[in-house]
Amino acid sequence: MSQFSRDPRGARDFSSPQVRVRGANDFRTYSDQRLRLPNERPPLGPLLRRLIGALLTLAAVAAIGVGVYFGVTELLAEDEPGVVSTQEASEAEQSAAAAASAESQTQADSAAEEQTAAEADTESAELEDTDIAQEAPAQDDEPAATATDSAADTEAAQQEQSEAAAPSISAVVPTVSEEPVVPAQIGGAEVVAERVTAEAIPSGIPRTLADGVEYDPTEPATVFTSRWPVGTTLRLTRLPGATLLTDEQQSQVLGAQALVVVRGTEATNTDLQMSPAAFDLVAFYGIERIIAVRVEVVAPPP
Repeated sequence: MSQFSRDPRGARDFSSPQVRVRGANDFRTYSDQRLRLPNERPPLGPLLRRLIGALLTLAAVAAIGVGVYFGVTELLAEDEPGVVSTQEASEAEQSAAAAASAESQTQADSAAEEQTAAEADTESAELEDTDIAQEAPAQDDEPAATATDSAADTEAAQQEQSEAAAPSISAVVPTVSEEPVVPAQIGGAEVVAERVTAEAIPSGIPRTLADGVEYDPTEPATVFTSRWPVGTTLRLTRLPGATLLTDEQQSQVLGAQALVVVRGTEATNTDLQMSPAAFDLVAFYGIERIIAVRVEVVAPPP
């Protein structure tokens, strides 16, 4: 520090605002800078350089942020299932339109061929009728009873076809095999399962039976499971553990048994899904939701 001033840089200030003298410390610390007077404005060059540098830095940071944002968006769009690009969608629409046009053209060709064949059949039928009328004119006087019988036969055939096409209500009778069932007869599945979970099919939930008949919730021998093949007959024994029942209700269902048949293999959250009527044989339907039962295979699929 200079002995003439308290300024840490060692400069000695005079009374005139236009005069300033550097000390020894000034030359050592600021040897590369020009001495400025107190009322002299600082140069704009360094400020502009700092401003431009700051703007460039901000622009670079913003560009990096935008690039990262769009990159992450593209990755998420690629990973998201079911997302199809516009080009793929247009290609799919074009292929569908081409297939539809080809199918319509094929249908039109087949319709034209059928019409030509029908006209040919009509002409041949007319010629045959003319020949038959010339050869045997007496055949036109057939009794009206023959026409009535043919109409009745047609109605009966149509009624039988409608009855066959209508889905029948599911009905199954469980059977017990006289000989013990081996795993080979049920596709390697276990013959006895000590503890499995079972639940009732909620009302209003449709189910598809493997044999194609209509599912009946009141059928007391219908279960759905993927652990045993369709058609396997099972004996269910109720196990303890009913926390929602009173002691009297537990005594009524504990050890109860039911014979059921696997009618479908729809995936469920439990091992067995039973019809409400079958569930009510070993549990209290409407109070209990999931129960534990012991399963024993008593008959293989037919």
